[in-house]
Amino acid sequence: MHLNATSRHAAVLAAAASLFLLPLSGPAPAAAAAAGGTTRYLDCSAASNGDGSQAAPWNSLATANAHVFGPGDRLLLKRGSTCTGTLKPQGSGSAAAPVTLAAYGTGTSRPVVAGSASSTEQAAVHLHNVEQWEIRDLEITFKDSSATKRERNGLLVEIADLPDGVGTHYLVDDIYVHDVNGDATKWSNGIQFRVSGTTTPTNFDDVLVQDSRIDNVDREGLTNRSTWMCRPQYGTGDGCGTKNNWRASTRLVFRGNTVSNTGGDGIVLRAADHGLVEHNTAYDLAMRPMGSNAGIWTINSDDSLIQYNEVHHVRRLPDNGDGMAFDSDYGNNRAVFQFNHSHDNEGGFMLFCGACGAGSSSTGTVVRYNLSHHDKDRWLASSGEDSADLYQNTVWFPAGSTADIVQDGYGTTHARFTDNVFHNPGSGGFDGLNNQGTYHPAEFTWAANTFYGNHPANEPADPEKKTDDPQFVNAGGSTSADYKLAEGSPARGAGTAIPTLGDKDYFGNPLPHVCRPDRGFHQASAFDDSACAPVDAVRNPGFENTDLNPWTGYGGVTLDSATKHSGSRAVKVGPAQAAAEQTVQVKPGTGYTLAGWGKVSASGTELSLGAKQYDAAGSSTRTPFTGTAFTRGSTTFTTGPTATTARIYCYARTGTGYGWCDDITLQEN
Repeated sequence: MHLNATSRHAAVLAAAASLFLLPLSGPAPAAAAAAGGTTRYLDCSAASNGDGSQAAPWNSLATANAHVFGPGDRLLLKRGSTCTGTLKPQGSGSAAAPVTLAAYGTGTSRPVVAGSASSTEQAAVHLHNVEQWEIRDLEITFKDSSATKRERNGLLVEIADLPDGVGTHYLVDDIYVHDVNGDATKWSNGIQFRVSGTTTPTNFDDVLVQDSRIDNVDREGLTNRSTWMCRPQYGTGDGCGTKNNWRASTRLVFRGNTVSNTGGDGIVLRAADHGLVEHNTAYDLAMRPMGSNAGIWTINSDDSLIQYNEVHHVRRLPDNGDGMAFDSDYGNNRAVFQFNHSHDNEGGFMLFCGACGAGSSSTGTVVRYNLSHHDKDRWLASSGEDSADLYQNTVWFPAGSTADIVQDGYGTTHARFTDNVFHNPGSGGFDGLNNQGTYHPAEFTWAANTFYGNHPANEPADPEKKTDDPQFVNAGGSTSADYKLAEGSPARGAGTAIPTLGDKDYFGNPLPHVCRPDRGFHQASAFDDSACAPVDAVRNPGFENTDLNPWTGYGGVTLDSATKHSGSRAVKVGPAQAAAEQTVQVKPGTGYTLAGWGKVSASGTELSLGAKQYDAAGSSTRTPFTGTAFTRGSTTFTTGPTATTARIYCYARTGTGYGWCDDITLQEN
C-alpha cells in the first residue's frame, strides 16, 4: 500500500488543480495563490525552466533550492518524473500553515528524487534548519553505481544551533526510500532526523514519520540522533567524557512504517523523551557486515514506548554481536517494550545493554505481553540493567533448538521475571553471553513462570514454577494467534499479581487485577475481580520450597521442618541478629497489610515481622513476637508516590534464642 497515492491526498490534489485554470494564450502568470500560500510546480522532465506554475513548471532542483518558501506554500513534484541531485529547500511554515512537499499529476507513480552519484551532498532530500514541513508521496533514492561507500541518506532532516533551540513540526507521510548505499557509519540512513551543532542546545519537537517504506539502505533504516546527548548515565562514549549537555527531542513518533534489507539497524530512537515507536514492520535487517545491529532499539532516552511492532529475520553476521529484534541499550530510563511480535531472529528476542558503554547504566526497562517464536541463540542477552521487569511474555523454541532463555554477559543486571511461559524442548537454558563468561542467578528473581521442556541444572528455583506443557493452540505456527492458550492449558489462571500489570493483553483482552492472571501474552480465562481474594504479594510465603528462594538470609537462617505453623516447614532465624528478607512488588501510593505467624524459643528473645524501604524516606514498620507459641501479628503501611518495591523481613532482633516465621501475607488494604 506504500507505493500508491492514498485517497486522503487525492482530494487535496484535486482542489489544488482547480485553482490553476490557465488562459489559452498570453504569457503564463506566476503560480496563483493557494489558501494560505503559493503552490510551485516542479517537473524535471520539462524541456524548459518555467515560472513554477502548473503550465510552466520549474524543471530543476537548483531552481527549487533557490526559492524561499513560507507559511502555507506548497512544492509539488510531477508524478512519473525524476529529479537528479539534492532537493534542499529553504524557508519555514507556521503552526497554522506548514509548507507542503508532495506530488501532482495523474497516475500512481511517484515523483523521484535521485541523489547524484557525483554529488558531495549528504542526502537526496535535505531539510536543513527549516521548520513546519510536511512531506508526502515522494520516492527517494541515492545510489552510486560504482558502489563507492560514503555518508548518504535518503531523507535527512537536520537542525543545528537554532536561535530558540527547537525545530518544530515535521510530518513524513507515505514516502518510499530505497537504494541508498551509505557507508557503515550510523550517519547513513534511509530517513534520519539529526540535531547537529555545538553552540545552542537544540532539539526536535513534534516529529511524525508514518506509513512509509524503506528498503535496501545502508546503514540504518529510520532513526534520529543528536550532538546534545551527554549525561552521566550515558557514560563516556561518543566523546562525552564528563560533559553533561543532554537535551531530548520530544513528541517523536515512528508509526506504521516498513523497513527491510538494511545493512545495519532497522529503527533507532536516540536522545528522546517519551518517544513512541509503534505498528512498524522490520525484517531482513543487518544483511551486510556493518558491526553490531538490532531490529528496533532505544538508547540514551527516557520513557520510550516500543509497541505493536513485528521484527523478523535480523541476521547475525560474524562481525555482529547482536542480531536480536529489540534492545534497551545504555543510558535509558523506564523504556517499555510491549505487544511486540518477534520471530526468526538470529540473535534472539531482546538485549539489555545498560553496561555496554564505559560508565553507562540503564534502569527500569519493562518487557511485557510480547511473543517470541523461532528466535535463535537466546531469548534475552543481558549486559547490564539496574531494575528490569519482564512479565506476561510467551516464548517458543522448536525441538532441537540450542537457544538459551537467558545469556548473562558483562555488567550487572537486576531483573524480575513473572508470569512468563517458556516452551523450550531444545538444549538451551541459562548461560554466559555468547557462551562465554558466567550466568549469575543471584541477579534475577523468578515468580510464577512456566518452564516446559529442557530443565538444566541451573534452572531458576521459581517458588510457583510450572513445568507442564502450556498447550498452545497451534505450537510452531507463524501467527500470533497460534500461541494463544488452548482450553485446559495449565497456564490459565496460574499467574501471580503484578502491580504494574496494565489493562490488556497482546490481543486487547482485559486483564484481572485481583484474580490470578493467565501466564504469557494471552489472557484466555474469564474472570470476576469482585469474586476473588487479593493475591498475596509474598513469594514462597510458607517457606515450602526446599531452599529459601526468593528469600535472602542474613546471619543464622535455616528452614525448619520440625517447628512450623502449617505445611512442611517454617523459617528459623537467630540468634540475634539474623533475618530472612524478600523484595516484593507494590503499587505506588497504596496501603498494605503485612501479616504472619511467629514465635520465639525463649523469653527475652524478640522476633519482628516487618516492612521497610517502601517510600523515598526509607520508612519501616514491624509487628513484634515475644511468645513461645505461634501467634498471628500484622502491621500496615502506605507506599510512597513512586514506590514499586518494598522489602519485607523476619528478623531475630534481640536475645540469644531463635525465632520462627510462617504463612506470611502482604495484601492491599
